[in-house]
Amino acid sequence: MKGGGCKEEFEGWEKCVEDAEKAGDDVVERCYEATAALHRCMEAHAEYYQPILRAERAMAADLEAAKASEQATEASDAASSQQPAAPPQTEEEAAGEKQAAVPEKHDVAA
Repeated sequence: MKGGGCKEEFEGWEKCVEDAEKAGDDVVERCYEATAALHRCMEAHAEYYQPILRAERAMAADLEAAKASEQATEASDAASSQQPAAPPQTEEEAAGEKQAAVPEKHDVAA
């Protein structure tokens, strides 16, 4: 990172991260501007930083796919939990259904 055109931005970001960690601050929140400046610089020098930018984009796509998969699973789980299961039948209910399914015999000889 220090060999490309974004050496100053990288060093500023690196210092911000170190300071935030020492202070126990949230690195993402505290170093938002330094991260954005570094990213803008990397985009401006994309020919040099292409491998890093490509890896960053792939990781973002993987995270997005995992999030979508998790949301689909949660939606499926929620839908299946909202459908009440049929209560178990008693032996009498099951026997009644069997009897109803068998047609009555009529005495045709009468």
